[in-house]
Amino acid sequence: MMRSRYFFNFSIIRQNLRQHGWIGILYALGLLLMLPLQMFMGNNTEMERIELDSLFKVGFAGQALLLITCPIVAGLFLTRYLQAKSPSDLWHSLPLRREHLLTANLASGLLLLLLPVWLTAGVSAALGSWSGNRYLFEGADVWNWALVASILTLFLFCFTQFVGIFIGQTILQGVVTCILLVLPVVISQLISLHLSIFLYGYPKQSSVENFVSNLSPFMNLIDLEAASFSRPELGTYLGLSFLFIGLSYLLYRTRDSEQAGQAVAFRYLNPFFKAGVMLCAGLLCGAYFSMEMNRQPGWIIGGYVVGALVGYAAAQMVIRKSWHILSRKSSLEWLLYTALLGLLLYIPASGLTGYEKRVPSAEEISGVYAGSNYQLYTPEDSPEKGMGRTPYTGEQPYSADPDYIEAVRKLHLIVASVQPENSLKSAYNYSQSTRLTLAYKLDNGREMVREYLVPLTGFEPELKAVMETESYKREEYALDWLDKDIEKIRLSTNEKAVVLSSSAEIAEFKEILTQEILSMSYEDQTSNRVNEGGIEVTLAPEETATSSPVKVYYSSSHYYSWKPSYQELARWLEQKGYADKVRVSPEDILSAELMKEDYSAQLSDGNQNDVNKRMELARSQKRAVVTEDKGIITDILARQRYYDYNRSDYLVLLKYKAGYENHVMLTEEDLTPGLRALIPQ
Repeated sequence: MMRSRYFFNFSIIRQNLRQHGWIGILYALGLLLMLPLQMFMGNNTEMERIELDSLFKVGFAGQALLLITCPIVAGLFLTRYLQAKSPSDLWHSLPLRREHLLTANLASGLLLLLLPVWLTAGVSAALGSWSGNRYLFEGADVWNWALVASILTLFLFCFTQFVGIFIGQTILQGVVTCILLVLPVVISQLISLHLSIFLYGYPKQSSVENFVSNLSPFMNLIDLEAASFSRPELGTYLGLSFLFIGLSYLLYRTRDSEQAGQAVAFRYLNPFFKAGVMLCAGLLCGAYFSMEMNRQPGWIIGGYVVGALVGYAAAQMVIRKSWHILSRKSSLEWLLYTALLGLLLYIPASGLTGYEKRVPSAEEISGVYAGSNYQLYTPEDSPEKGMGRTPYTGEQPYSADPDYIEAVRKLHLIVASVQPENSLKSAYNYSQSTRLTLAYKLDNGREMVREYLVPLTGFEPELKAVMETESYKREEYALDWLDKDIEKIRLSTNEKAVVLSSSAEIAEFKEILTQEILSMSYEDQTSNRVNEGGIEVTLAPEETATSSPVKVYYSSSHYYSWKPSYQELARWLEQKGYADKVRVSPEDILSAELMKEDYSAQLSDGNQNDVNKRMELARSQKRAVVTEDKGIITDILARQRYYDYNRSDYLVLLKYKAGYENHVMLTEEDLTPGLRALIPQ
């Protein structure tokens, strides 16, 4: 009799192991199949062993699936007695306190789930030194795998049990558990989309969104193959596991056993359940309408209302377990919830907080950034490092130059005051604008980030003051990359290419390219002239340390443009004999077809940007002309611009001898007398 009052009631634990032991067996077999067995499958004795810095890279997809599903399934089955009336009455009639029942079930689940993890780790460690093993790793890698797998397993199991305290239906418990695990990522992205649509200057990807995304174990597991969990992240999951255990004990005391079979076990949570479902459904529906209807505010608001209606109906049907939900009370309740949620969404996006007009004073700013690459600045230890290094990895974007700070502030002040993207949205030409991220590092350590689509006309003085500074060009064009140890430089256009590998030529090329970029005017940077070619700069292979003693070797590349304004670079390449090996020449062109571009009125809105439709109209009206004259083609190549139907005066179709085609354009000022005489008017 005394043994039954112990927190660890061994009779209950034995019963759970007999009844649900298949979960632990499948978990163990699955992990053994995905890790130790994979080490010996497909081994070739003639091939070198593969060095690993993480055991999660072995059968990763299978490991991730097991780590997610098995703890959740165990949590669902071990809380099944709470969700069905007969088991609930039986278990709660035993001479045991609820703390004893919960402790026994927690202990049972941890035995079922952690023993397979530790068994797999032990087998992997024992087999690591065998000659038939195709992978090379160290004991620290096994320990790290066991630690991460154990903590994730513990977190998912405890979280599922915690959700089971609130929910009275097993299927709904599983659904809610999975939804809540991805909810931080989804809801942060939906709210960011909402704010970016209605709040002027709000960045499309905010730091809050990035932070919240790291809270989802599902998203972290997806990244786990490329980068390990950090110690703070593991500590967070471990702390949350103990928090959920503690809250489960507290809430289980007050849970009414008669609520078994109900959607929500605590009646006072029904309003929050309805509001939460309505909010998520409304945001999802609004996001869908936003994508389908090109961010038209009326459609988005309508989507919010429709989504809220669908969400309310779904929540009511789940709670009542019936389709019969229509009543006057339900209608009034829906209107109340919709009004409150609408107010919740409106206030942050209304500008009442001063967000849209806020520009920090020069005295508050310690550093500033302006450009289009702000999101690429990631720390050395961020998860993105596993996806490849960029010129912005591990770098800080801010410049402390006081003149540059003042130039960015002046641009910010006038853009925030005029709000061109809002005031001109109905007839806005997005091809004649530049998207800029303005970021400030404040003296108090905080960051302030805004993102704008700034027209190239009407803001020339302010844009010129920013874009012609050295600080802007160094960050926007990643000039620090050229200061690194470079292995090779590849210049290319289509199928033509040349590679520079001589250290002397690389040094000269880097110096000239740097000066060309620093000398670019505002007009050079915003020009739509077709580039002469592309420049790929590849770093020398570099050894980088990871959390494992095993080293990873990689080389990284970055791309620059060979712009028509780079006259000094063109002369250097001509002297070296490389220019003709890269540039497109008239001999590469089979023919050029030209037409005057004035067919917008004859095309429907859906076909406005269909260049082939325009060509077909011109041919049908005999207003297109084909030429193979090398002199004419030379003039076109020297003046060609990237095609944009909003800015095009003349459309040109270039057919290459290699078999492909390319559409470019010419403006009125680009025409030579020969071109003007050739094109039908």
